[in-house]
Amino acid sequence: MDTPAAVATPAVERSIALDLARRALIIAPAVVLVAGLVRGVDGAASAAVGVGLAIVNFLATAAGLAWASRRSSTTLAAMAMGGFVVRMGILLGAMLLADALFGWVDVLVLGITLFAAHLGLLFWELRSVSLTLAAPGLRRDRVSGDTVSTEAKGVSE
Repeated sequence: MDTPAAVATPAVERSIALDLARRALIIAPAVVLVAGLVRGVDGAASAAVGVGLAIVNFLATAAGLAWASRRSSTTLAAMAMGGFVVRMGILLGAMLLADALFGWVDVLVLGITLFAAHLGLLFWELRSVSLTLAAPGLRRDRVSGDTVSTEAKGVSE
């Protein structure tokens, strides 16, 4: 009996996480500026740390989901749910540790930035992903002028 050949799949998790990180870097100067105007230098620094933690969280999520997806669907589900709880605990611990170790951290700005960065970036990405799913002909790689076809990348529609 023949075993099915392994199907090459694109690194969707990594692609989305890198896209989220790129978008976070686009909005970071505005977020830091607003936080600086409202709460001073400490607020600006705390906002920068918050955006950085959000980026690290998205990249950790992608790495965990990519690893779990190669194992099994059960491992993937466990990583998605359990990993979320663990990462939220790590972010809370990072906020409390930063507050305890560094006198300049504005915990309110850090928390608001983390919350807003996660939700804002996810909703921004959701618009892009839903457009791609609704109209595959409008995929970013085709619209942006990238001439590499999806067939050459190994992506099936």
